[in-house]
Amino acid sequence: MKKMILKLGHFIIIFIFPILISAEELIVVTENWRPYNFEENREIKGVSTKIVKKVLEHAGIKYGLNVYPWNRAYNMALYDRNVLIYTIIKVAPRENKFKWIRPLGKGGTSSLYRLKKNTHINPKTIEEAKKYDIVANKNSMDHLWLEYKGFPNLDTPTAVAHSIRMLFKGRVDMIVFDDSVLKNEFESCGFDINQVSQVMPLFKTLPYMALSLTTSDDILEKLQKSYDQLIKEKKIDLVN
Repeated sequence: MKKMILKLGHFIIIFIFPILISAEELIVVTENWRPYNFEENREIKGVSTKIVKKVLEHAGIKYGLNVYPWNRAYNMALYDRNVLIYTIIKVAPRENKFKWIRPLGKGGTSSLYRLKKNTHINPKTIEEAKKYDIVANKNSMDHLWLEYKGFPNLDTPTAVAHSIRMLFKGRVDMIVFDDSVLKNEFESCGFDINQVSQVMPLFKTLPYMALSLTTSDDILEKLQKSYDQLIKEKKIDLVN
């Protein structure tokens, strides 16, 4: 009788447990960051959103998709189980914090910008730039990169509009922004990009979708295979 119970137990572990794993639902999180991802008329849109949805659906993985402020989405992906985050830029300080699925495009370049009228703000090197007050969204690629490079004078609000407002009100000297979203973000927040000038490029911004570390490798592999198959069949168009 005991042997029969043990065999039954082994059957449940071997055959039922994988089914439970595969039926798990992913929590998919993103932010309002045009044109990659944004909420409009209660619908989550964007060039990255289209890719992520196709990959998830082709992989047969159930998911729930929500837009949050970046800091909240980022912390969920850092600390919670079964979380997929996009559009997240792959930079050195983040390398070991996530399971990286696949890129969403070629990306752009993050650069330092100042108001055009402030011609006296014109650093030529990274070391010179460190002397100025700079704003970057909390836990954004820009914030983490600047911190990683030892920039001492950083302001890190949680909202993009707040960061831009700080620049225009003269509360900081420069802002860091990805050139691929600069126009959309400034205009959606009600600011004129013609009033700012690029000071210097800092780093390339390769957009990705990634999983929290506690998400199973089985889910990672499914999503990677799904992405690769869709690319092979030319059913998804990468950003940029």
